Amino acid sequence: MTNVTIKDLPYRLPKTTQEQLTKLAQITSIPKNLLVGAGEKEVEAICYMILYRHLNQHQRGDGMKAIRSVKKRALVGELINRTLDTTFVNPQWGIWSLTNDELKADIKSHSQLNTMASMLGLGASATSIKDIVKKPPKKRKSAVTTGSLL
Repeated sequence: MTNVTIKDLPYRLPKTTQEQLTKLAQITSIPKNLLVGAGEKEVEAICYMILYRHLNQHQRGDGMKAIRSVKKRALVGELINRTLDTTFVNPQWGIWSLTNDELKADIKSHSQLNTMASMLGLGASATSIKDIVKKPPKKRKSAVTTGSLL
């Protein structure tokens, strides 16, 4: 693999550069305002961002060069942050960087957890339980105090 291109991505992308940028922004949640005036160089940089954690050291160097060659500094920062976060911190922060096998393993582990939780009677998520505990029940107004009867 020399230069990373859209052909290396596991996505079906449109033919025109602008449509590719729109689709890649949708997949990666890159704010659209960062892609105003973007072109081929930005498409290549996003491709490198998506595939970065799967590249060898030489290819990663090429990837950072491609990302840093983008003119819009705000976009460069966004691409570098996402690249480093998914490579060195937590790949789950960018599911777009996961391989099909990683996604299948993720689905399998989540379904196993859901099965175990349902066997134990733990249908609610920890977040929803925390919200229930944190928020006191609101006082309900009766029809008499509000002046309406339904």
